[in-house]
Amino acid sequence: MNIDVCNDLGIEYPLFAFSHCRDVVAAVSRAGGMGVLGVSRHSAAELAVDLAWIKTECRGRPFGVDLIFPSTAVPPAVDDTALPAEQVRFVRELVGRFEVPPPADTDSARLYSAHKLTTDNFVELAEVSLAADISLLVSALGSPPASVAQAARSQGVRLGALVGSPRHAEKQVEAGMDILIAQGHEAGGHVGKISSMVLVPQVVDVAGGRPVLAAGGIADGRQMAAAMALGAQGVWLGSVWLTTPESDLQPGLVRRLLAATSADTVVSRSYSGKPARLLRTPWVDAWEGRGAPAALPTPLQGQLVRDAMTSAVEHGIDDVLGTPVGQVVGMMNRQETCAGIVNRIMAEFVDAGERVAGLLSA
Repeated sequence: MNIDVCNDLGIEYPLFAFSHCRDVVAAVSRAGGMGVLGVSRHSAAELAVDLAWIKTECRGRPFGVDLIFPSTAVPPAVDDTALPAEQVRFVRELVGRFEVPPPADTDSARLYSAHKLTTDNFVELAEVSLAADISLLVSALGSPPASVAQAARSQGVRLGALVGSPRHAEKQVEAGMDILIAQGHEAGGHVGKISSMVLVPQVVDVAGGRPVLAAGGIADGRQMAAAMALGAQGVWLGSVWLTTPESDLQPGLVRRLLAATSADTVVSRSYSGKPARLLRTPWVDAWEGRGAPAALPTPLQGQLVRDAMTSAVEHGIDDVLGTPVGQVVGMMNRQETCAGIVNRIMAEFVDAGERVAGLLSA
């Protein structure tokens, strides 16, 4: 498409795929969009390996990396024995209730990552990312440190940032971000309070001509066309890739997502300490229930539930095992390949555009 964000990044379609799975990233880039690897689960060594693999599998197509730089100061991790007693007791109660055994993987780096949401950790991952041949570096929370931003610009890497309000957008414009990603309340993962239909045009208005991508509530071409009508230059999709054959999500969890409705998600602080939209599970409901203690601040909440979450992945414990996912899960009712999703969305986008054009001509 002849649109600024496509011409600047050298991609065919303004369709961006956020995923923690390297196979999804490569598949979407090969299909003409841009895959963006979420790296919160990686160690520096693992990230270097995955980025080298993606570069090979993308066959010259561009790809990006998504990092997290918390916008507010976070408390340092503490020894597990120093975590607040009330929350520790509650987790022990839930572990007993849901029969969660101790995890075999005590490191848990690849299975759960909310306990690693610190700026220092992501500065190291940013350095590894910039040593690879990436085209886009995105910050999912906050702005990258000046040293990271300067290093990216010196290499011609474009900088993007997720924003959940017009004020967030203004701050990222002041920080010199090249692309703003307006993420609505209906999105999966960490979210703000404003829905996409309301948020996107407000972000466009403060973007100063920068490309804006719409995120949250997008899984087909009709929604992409709506986003473009609101002034966005493209779309940022995350949830829709979770059920693809390329995804590394557990098969049982994939089946639950395919059966879920849009009402089967909930915004909770139980995952990381920050509000995040998650698949509803008995574990999440317990944290949101009457008498439950308040979630701890980031990254202490992640540290608190780390072992239980890791064990839930290892043993496939449905009552505990969940995932960040958006309300669009209600539209994800059949399994499709990544390339199939890209092609379907673009065909639906064309159909939607022609339908609107027909209304205007009439």
